[in-house]
Amino acid sequence: MMLNLIETYKKTLQKWDRRFRLDIDCLPPEGIDALPTKLWPFIWFFVRQIKGLVLLLLIMEMAVAAGVSLMFWYVGELVKQAEYGTAMVLGGIALLILRQGGGAFLQALYDLVYTPYFGNLVRRQLYWYTARQSLSYFQNDFAGRIANKMIQAPSIRDAVKATIGSIWFASIFTITNIWLMSNVDIRLAIPLAIWLIAYALTLAYFVPKVKMRSKAHADSMSTLTGQVVDSLTNFLPTKYFAHLEHEDARVVDLLQTHSNTFRATTGTIWRMSMVIDVLNTLLLIATGIVCYWLIETEGQLGVAAMAMALPMALQATFQSGWIMFEVSSVFEHLGTIQDIIDTLSKPHEIKDKEKAPPLVLKDGKADITFKHVYFHYGRESKLMSDFSLEIPAEQKVGLVGRSGAGKSTVTSLLVRAYDVEGGEVLISGQNIAKVTQDSLRRQITVVTQESYLFHRSVMENIRYGKLDASEEQVIEASKQAYAYDFIQGLEDHKGRKGFEAHVGERGVKLSGGQKQRIGIARAILKNSPILVLDEATSALDSESEHAIQSALESIMQGKTVIAIAHRLSTLRQMDRIIVMEEGRIIEDGTHEELIALTEGHYAKLWQMQSYGFLKEK
Repeated sequence: MMLNLIETYKKTLQKWDRRFRLDIDCLPPEGIDALPTKLWPFIWFFVRQIKGLVLLLLIMEMAVAAGVSLMFWYVGELVKQAEYGTAMVLGGIALLILRQGGGAFLQALYDLVYTPYFGNLVRRQLYWYTARQSLSYFQNDFAGRIANKMIQAPSIRDAVKATIGSIWFASIFTITNIWLMSNVDIRLAIPLAIWLIAYALTLAYFVPKVKMRSKAHADSMSTLTGQVVDSLTNFLPTKYFAHLEHEDARVVDLLQTHSNTFRATTGTIWRMSMVIDVLNTLLLIATGIVCYWLIETEGQLGVAAMAMALPMALQATFQSGWIMFEVSSVFEHLGTIQDIIDTLSKPHEIKDKEKAPPLVLKDGKADITFKHVYFHYGRESKLMSDFSLEIPAEQKVGLVGRSGAGKSTVTSLLVRAYDVEGGEVLISGQNIAKVTQDSLRRQITVVTQESYLFHRSVMENIRYGKLDASEEQVIEASKQAYAYDFIQGLEDHKGRKGFEAHVGERGVKLSGGQKQRIGIARAILKNSPILVLDEATSALDSESEHAIQSALESIMQGKTVIAIAHRLSTLRQMDRIIVMEEGRIIEDGTHEELIALTEGHYAKLWQMQSYGFLKEK
C-alpha cells in the first residue's frame, strides 16, 4: 500500500514537472523557410509559439498589480472606519494570502517555465536556420560574430519579460491607483496623473536614444567577439610572424570602440534617471500637500486618504526607477534584437524546391553532366560561360589548371555550394537543383586540401563520415588511411588516449599530414558513389603521400572521381585529365595523350614542374 502511494506521488510530481517545461527541440508547424526581417514581426515569430503562456503571464501580472493597489486601499478603509472588526481582519488576511499566492505562482511561471526554456527555444531555431545558410554566408562574416548573435538570442525573452513583468505591471498598478484615489477624492489623483504623463514623456524622449546607442554597442560587442575568436583561432601565424603587438592593437581599438558605445548608452540612462528623480520628488511633495490640505478640511477622512495615497505615491516612486531601467533594458534588448535580425535573418541563397524528391542512384553508380552552365561568383564577367562536361559513371577524372581557372568552381557547383545561373548540373540524369540538398551530399564524399576537424575525439571525427559506424569499422578506416599507428600514440591534456583523445579546435594538436589522414579515414568510412579530391594529399610528406595514394586507389574503385591537384604526378592514374583555363576546358584526354601534344598546355605544365610541384606564373 505504501509503495503504491509513493509511486503515485512520484508520477504526480513528474506529470506536474512536465507541465512546467517547454519543448525546445521543435520548429514551428509550417517550418522556417525564412525569418522576418522587421523587428516586431521577428519578435512575434517566436512569441506566438508560446502565446498561451504569455497570455497567462499577462493575466497574472494584472491580478498581482491590482492586488498591490487593493492592499493600500484596504489600509485606507481601516483608517476611515476607525474599527478593526473580525470581518475586516479576515478580509485583510484573505487579501494578503491571495496576493502572496498569486505572486508565488507568477514567479514560478517565470523561473520554472519561461526563463529557462524560451531563450533556448529561440537559440535552437536560429541555429537551425543559420546552419542552412549557403557557403558564401559563412565566408563573408566572422564565425565568432555569428555565434555571438545566436548566443544573444535570449534578448527576445528578456525584452518580453521586462514588458510583461514591469511595464505592464506598472501600467496596471498606476491606473488602478489613480482610479482608487479618484473614488476617494479627485484631488488625490491629480499629482499622480500629472507625474504619469511627465514620466511617460521622459521615457518617450530618452528611450529611443537608448535603443539606438545600444544597437551600436551590441554591434561593437559582436565585432569584438569575432575579432578575438579570429585572433585566438589563428594564434600560430600570430606567433610565427611575431605580430602579437599588431593583434593587441586591433583588439585595443575594438575595446575602445566598445567602451565608447557602452558609455554612450549608460550616459543616456544616467541623464534619464536624473530627470526621473526630480519627478519623483515633485510627486511626493505634491501628494503630501494635497493630503495635508484634506486633513485640515476633512479631518478623519483626510487621514484615511493620506494612509492610502502616500503609500501609493511612495510605491510609484520606488517603482519608477525600476521601470525606467526595465524600459531602458527593453530598448537595449530591441537594439540587440535588431542587430541579430541584420545578421541572422538573411534569406537562404540555396533552398530546396518545394516537395523536392531525394536523389536516387540505381546500383550505387553515378554519372555527372554539366550542361551549358553559366556562373560568375558575383563578378561582372562570367567565370563560367556555356560550360559543358560529361563524366561517365565510375570514371576517374583529374582537373588541372592554374589558380582561378575554375577547377574548384566545378566541385562547388557539384555539391551545390552555389546555384548555377544558367544551364544544369545533372547526376544520373537528375537536376541537382531539383533534389534535396542532403540527399545530394550524401552521395558525394569531399576530401579538401584542409581537413576540417571538430574539437572532439578522434573516434567522433572519423565516425562523422558514418554516424552509425561500429568501432571496428572506424579502426579499419583509420588503417586504410595509414592513420592507425599515430592515433595509438595520441594523448590529450586530460589523459585521454588513442581514439578517445581530443584533437583541439580545428585539429590544432595534430600536424597537417595527421589531420589529412583522419579526414581521409572519414571519407573512406562514408563510402559514397562520387568522390571529390581537392588537393587531398597536399599536406602529406612523400612517404605518407605514397601510402595514401595506395589507399585512395583502393577506395576509388567503382566510384566516379573528380580529383584536383597541382602536383600532376598524382593524376597519372586518372582515366582522363581535363585542363581548364578561365572557366573553359582547353584540353581533354589521358595523361599519355596530352603529353604527346608537345605544344599543348598540359605538356608545358608537365615540363614546368619542379620536384613534383607546379610553378605559377
